[in-house]
Amino acid sequence: MTVSQTIPERIIALPKGFSGGELKIFELPHSSNIESKKPVRVFVHNGTTYQLKKKAFSQGCEYHRARDSANEKYRYTADSKPLKSGILTNAAQRQDGWLLQSGTFEFSTKYDLCFSLCGAFYSDFACKDENQFQQVAPSVSATSLENRFLMARDFHDNLIEKHSTNWSHVPLETLRDALTQLSESIEEAGDIYHNVTPAKVTQWLVGKVRKIIDGFPASVPLPRNLPEEIHAYAKITFACNLLISLVPRPAYQNLTQYAGSDLNIAKAIQDYNSYQTEAAARQKEQELLIDSAMKVGMSNGNGNKPAVKKVTKVVKTKKIGAGKGAIDGFFRKKK
Repeated sequence: MTVSQTIPERIIALPKGFSGGELKIFELPHSSNIESKKPVRVFVHNGTTYQLKKKAFSQGCEYHRARDSANEKYRYTADSKPLKSGILTNAAQRQDGWLLQSGTFEFSTKYDLCFSLCGAFYSDFACKDENQFQQVAPSVSATSLENRFLMARDFHDNLIEKHSTNWSHVPLETLRDALTQLSESIEEAGDIYHNVTPAKVTQWLVGKVRKIIDGFPASVPLPRNLPEEIHAYAKITFACNLLISLVPRPAYQNLTQYAGSDLNIAKAIQDYNSYQTEAAARQKEQELLIDSAMKVGMSNGNGNKPAVKKVTKVVKTKKIGAGKGAIDGFFRKKK
C-alpha cells in the first residue's frame, strides 16, 4: 500500500460516468424552509443536479445511540470521536490505497432542483419544525417570487437577488428544466416566459406522491391487517408524510387538501385518520370489557367457595364428688 502520498481529507463517491475535472460544490437553503435544517450541498454535472450526503460507518445514528452504547458496538475517544478508521483502495491496483483517519465519507445522489425552487417560491413562510405543518394553514396570498411571467434569465436573477446568491452556480438550462415543471409557460416572439403558481407546485407534488405509491419503499412499515381500501389510503397518507421534510409548509398543506378526480388525497387522509381513531376506540373498549370480565370472574370465584364455619369445641371436665374420709375429721372445726 502506498503510504507516501498525501492522505486526502475528504472522500466523495461520485456518480458513474463522471469525467473528472473541477467539481463546484455549493449550498442552497433547505427546501422545507425549516429553520433548524442545514442547507443542502449540491453540484451540477452535465445538466444533472446531485446532492452530497454523509455516511459515517464508524458511528451509529442518533436514533440507535442508546442501543449501540449498551452493546459497545462503537467506541469513542474522550472528545466523542470514533476510534475506527477507513481504508480506501483502488480496485484495479490493490497496492494503491490510503488509510483514512476518519470513518466518514460523502456520496452523491440525484437531486430534483424543483425542491429548491419550491422552497424559494415559499421562502417567506419559515417554520421551526414539522409540527407547525399540522396547524391551521396561513393565508398564502403572496409568494416570495414575483407573481408574473418572466424569462428564465430574469427568473435566475430574481433567485440570486431574493433567495440565495449561490443560484448563480446553477446553469440557466438546468433552471429552465425545473421551471417547466412548476410554472405556467407562454411563448411570445420565440421567447418562453414562466410564472410559478401554487397550483403547478401542487400538481408536481401529486406526481411525486404517485411515484412513491407505485414503488412504495419496503422500509416504511404500514399497519397490519388493514382493509384493502384503507390500505390504499394508508399508502397515500404515508407518501405525503415522506414529503413533509422536503417541502415548505404551504406546499405541504395544499398537497394534503388536493381532491383530484384521479387521486383524492384529502379524502384518503381523512378516511385513514378516521379509521385509526375508530380502531383505537374499539381497542380501548375491548380492553375495558376484558378488564371488567376479569373483575367479575374474580368476584364470582370468591363467592362460590363455601363459607368456613368456625366451631368452638367444648372440652368436658369430669366433676369430682366431695367425700368424707379420715383426714376430713382432722380439719374439722372445733366447737
